[in-house]
Amino acid sequence: MRHRLGSLIAAGAVAAGCVLLSGTTPAQAAAVPCTGKDQNTKTLTGAGTNRIDVKLCGGRTVDEDTVQGFASTDWLIEDPDITFSKFKVQTRVEKRASEDGRDTVVDSVTCDFTQALNSAAQPRYPEMCYPTAVVWYDANFWWSTDATVTYDIEGDGKGDLTWELTGSPLVHTPPLVRTP
Repeated sequence: MRHRLGSLIAAGAVAAGCVLLSGTTPAQAAAVPCTGKDQNTKTLTGAGTNRIDVKLCGGRTVDEDTVQGFASTDWLIEDPDITFSKFKVQTRVEKRASEDGRDTVVDSVTCDFTQALNSAAQPRYPEMCYPTAVVWYDANFWWSTDATVTYDIEGDGKGDLTWELTGSPLVHTPPLVRTP
């Protein structure tokens, strides 16, 4: 029987990771904009509590002046009859020329979490999906992280389903001014 329980330690680690950008000191710290609690939550039918949460975060690093984004996927599956034949997260770093403009994908990666969701290993941490290219920050654009999930639950007869997620808040800040 497979049971998936969220780890409080993992949630705390992800929350702490979203507060400060890596490589910054407290004086340089910048908040990493992330989607809100329950903004990208999928509730699955079945016995017990069955849900998947995907948090999208994206922001500007202070030291390197790059853009980084990621998807953090967490879940609680209490129903042993829920098995995934597919669960893939495509995470994208995107830019747009104006606040209400059209997104352009700058970097993308697809992560396969099928085995992780079907695993009974505990404790565990949320699965992370990071595009890996170096994306230099350009203050002429608004930046965000977006994602699409493609999944298939075995035996439900629905085949592949697509879940379009709500992207992270937009980031648009002036160029860095370095002081000696």
